[in-house]
Amino acid sequence: MYVKGDYLGLYESSPITKLITPTELLKPSTIHTFVTNYLSTNQSENYLILTLHSLALHSLYLQLNYTGPSLPHHPTLQDPTFESSAKIILSVEGDLITPVSKGVGLFAMSIGIMTVLSKVNTNDGGAKAPAQESTVGGSYYVHVHLNRMVRCYFELVVFEKGEPPYSNVLWEVFERGLERVMEDEVMGFGWRVGGEGEKVYADNTSVSKSIGDYLTSPLLSSRLKSMSTSLLDERRRYVMASTCLEVGITCSYFKAHKQGKPFFELARVISGLEVEVTGRLGRKTKFQEEGKAQMIVIAKSREGGGEVEQGTKGEKVDEKKVPKSASFDPDNPMHESTQFVDPSLNTVPPLTTLDQCILLSLCLDVKNTNPSDGLTATQMTPYLERVLKNKDDWMIYSTALLERSWLESESNHKRERAVLQIQALVDQHEEKLTITQSTYKAAVEDSKGAEERLKNVHRIVYPPRWGIKRDLGERYAAMGILTSAAEIFTELHLWDEVVECYTHAGRKQQAEEVVRREIERNPTPRMYAALGDITDEEDYYRKSWELSGGKYARAMAAMGRMRFDKGDFRGCYDCMVVATKVKPLSPSAWFLLGSVSMRLKEFKTALSAFSHVVQQVPEDCDAWANVGSIHIHNKNPESAYPALCESLRFRRQNWRVWINKLYVCMDLGKWDEAVQAVHTLLDFKTQNSTMKDIPDMDERVVRGLVTETIKALEVVLRDGKGKDSGDYKAKIKTCERVGEMLGRISSVVKTEAWVWEAYAEFNERLMRGETKVMDCLMKVHRCLSAKVWGAGDDEGIEKLCKLTVKICGMHMKEEGRGEQELKQSRAKAKFLARNVVKKLEKE
Repeated sequence: MYVKGDYLGLYESSPITKLITPTELLKPSTIHTFVTNYLSTNQSENYLILTLHSLALHSLYLQLNYTGPSLPHHPTLQDPTFESSAKIILSVEGDLITPVSKGVGLFAMSIGIMTVLSKVNTNDGGAKAPAQESTVGGSYYVHVHLNRMVRCYFELVVFEKGEPPYSNVLWEVFERGLERVMEDEVMGFGWRVGGEGEKVYADNTSVSKSIGDYLTSPLLSSRLKSMSTSLLDERRRYVMASTCLEVGITCSYFKAHKQGKPFFELARVISGLEVEVTGRLGRKTKFQEEGKAQMIVIAKSREGGGEVEQGTKGEKVDEKKVPKSASFDPDNPMHESTQFVDPSLNTVPPLTTLDQCILLSLCLDVKNTNPSDGLTATQMTPYLERVLKNKDDWMIYSTALLERSWLESESNHKRERAVLQIQALVDQHEEKLTITQSTYKAAVEDSKGAEERLKNVHRIVYPPRWGIKRDLGERYAAMGILTSAAEIFTELHLWDEVVECYTHAGRKQQAEEVVRREIERNPTPRMYAALGDITDEEDYYRKSWELSGGKYARAMAAMGRMRFDKGDFRGCYDCMVVATKVKPLSPSAWFLLGSVSMRLKEFKTALSAFSHVVQQVPEDCDAWANVGSIHIHNKNPESAYPALCESLRFRRQNWRVWINKLYVCMDLGKWDEAVQAVHTLLDFKTQNSTMKDIPDMDERVVRGLVTETIKALEVVLRDGKGKDSGDYKAKIKTCERVGEMLGRISSVVKTEAWVWEAYAEFNERLMRGETKVMDCLMKVHRCLSAKVWGAGDDEGIEKLCKLTVKICGMHMKEEGRGEQELKQSRAKAKFLARNVVKKLEKE
């Protein structure tokens, strides 16, 4: 039954269904007791029955939420009370289960049974009772399927928009299963990633290195060569490659891209897929006459690699039963795909389905390891075009179409096809007539069954149906189709987006009516929180919090934000402390807690809050900047420096962070970086009209840089180090940078006497020539003269008189001057002194 795809029939005929009710099988304690008792007799057979029972439940859940087609209603498994109980049990860390998911009870039972089976020791030929501790046991296939469930659980729980896709609990389950899979001698690799006794991923760097070493080691090469072309060895090769592929995909779910990348390459090597990324002449538009260089992926499967998938060699696949690929409008100038000048490149040999999945994973790796821009899209497109030339698997083809649509939605010429394609992929979940499925033949007869759709679903990255619908709604909203977007968001119970769409459409009253109508029908914490967003009334957030039993962290966080906006910082602080306790993996809540703590001078709490933010979202530049500011307030420049550097790494245009870094570098004696900060601030001030609020350079900073850099040079000379030493060259280079900095400052700030004083001191102490020193002193004299005369500034007048004496003294020097030059210098000194005396007499 499992092989034929009759998962519902397998569940109903299973002996387990007669022994325990679904509601009892939801409770973790009941599952553990039941499995222990069930394995006490006829262990091997019962172990297999439990495994198949769990897999059937999981397959039903996948069919309902990922692949389709829809299932007939089952009175027990799809009972609303049963579903609600399962969603409460599976909720974690303050996140409720997405309300539009189907068959959550099936998934809860499945993952419960599989978790217990993963702790069963099967090494002695028969299953033993589950251990009380979380040890690594269970068969190879149990751990493979448990890791697959981790990915589903991940997408089921992490639902709120903007939250980081990460969970320590799920990651630990994944690690534990990966260790068992890799140690398997038959279908695994027979080796422990980190060495004997070391946990998988205990050290990310060493793990990547170990896998990289394994890729180039004789061990892998000899093992692959020892495999014959027999069906058994082909099966082993297929399972090993599939396992590596799934591990890499799971790492991608947890944003562990560096850890997952080597597994993609390992899967390619084991599968024998040959891939070359190169360029060929081709055309993208219909009106293009000459071929231009186009990127292409040339891929070829290993001979005999498809026998395991097809069952019998030469089996043909019905290419008509694949998802509908949307076409361009006839007036669109773009080709459906790149047309190459060489005709042989437009007709390519077929790839095995496993190799198609590997190509999609390599495309995913390009996406994960590059910035989101047009160049990345150009690199990804050839992989997708190569996969789309194969039409032998429903879900692989769907994934390639979806990825292509995401890329094309950024193009003006292709956006219409992209949205239509996403709509078609949404419709294929159900066998009903829609715009893209306008006939019974298109909706049912040309649709593949569940067993075909589920065949490779674990080897690709395909979102659940609510994920695709949400994406479609967001794209409709971005295109200004707000009413259609609001209807989609209403189906998904995304009330924040519903309110936003109706508000932008000028129909906020309708949004409130929709929410109130839904509350009357089925009051939930999310609904009351959405009503609070519409009405700006705190009572609705409080009702949402109470209805959830203190589990819906969003309600408390929204209440805190409302109080923050009203200036009630202490009330906001109390709300955010509670919200972060219920849901610690919420960077937005931690950020608000840190912000309000800084307002209340609770710097210890603020530092802890912003530290949580950067741990969960390492690229949050504002959080890093606030961490640095708190360390500066605590007079801890050593800790502030790395935080400020991280902030600037992600956003270099924040001039306030550059100012903080400037002062921290002054405290730590990092003179070169301080000079760099000054240059950056000057660039902002002179080149960006939106940054006119940047304050002028601080006199203390500039004078300090001049004094300290020259002092450091003098120390090197005093220590007897020659001019050929590395220290001397480094200090001279720093002094040259300071000189360039003074030149730029003096060109921007021309009326401040202290700038020219610092410049004069710099030139004088470095003996850069009396002419340069005199020029700077005369500019100081002019700046002071413009300010002190007639202002009653006695201190300034005294300073001006001393400066006049110094300048006259320099003019009266006889060393190295001719008679004519000396005469001119004395005349200048006389004129300068006489002018000052006259002004003094007037004062």
